[in-house]
Amino acid sequence: MEVMLKGGRPNKNLKSFLDNDRSVLSFAILWHDNSYDGGERYFRFNYFLSDNTVEVKEINKPNSGYYPFPKLLKRQKLSKAPILTHCPGMNMRPEEFYSPPDLKCGDTINIWGRQCLIYDADDFTKAWYREYCNME
Repeated sequence: MEVMLKGGRPNKNLKSFLDNDRSVLSFAILWHDNSYDGGERYFRFNYFLSDNTVEVKEINKPNSGYYPFPKLLKRQKLSKAPILTHCPGMNMRPEEFYSPPDLKCGDTINIWGRQCLIYDADDFTKAWYREYCNME
């Protein structure tokens, strides 16, 4: 009622949330760690369509010699070129975030300075790209 009377605040993201709730684009990514103890590290890159956020989880293999660390990145928006400031949230420059057309198999993405290769996607993701982005 408040919105009809030109008061209150309309929720701009409600339609996106209702249409895409529990819809997740899931990619398999590879990070080649060049540190002393490094090697090839495999992760699951999840892109949530409801609010355009990203989550990166490690794929742990038994007896790999690494401590199991569950997440490389918690659920948040991922900037293409992150801007580091003294105080988080104090950035005055516009940031560009990753979106579905930027995520293609064979491309690399920058996750806070780590160049990761997207090498596979699950069946739902492939079908979603075929239907909405006209990509194979």
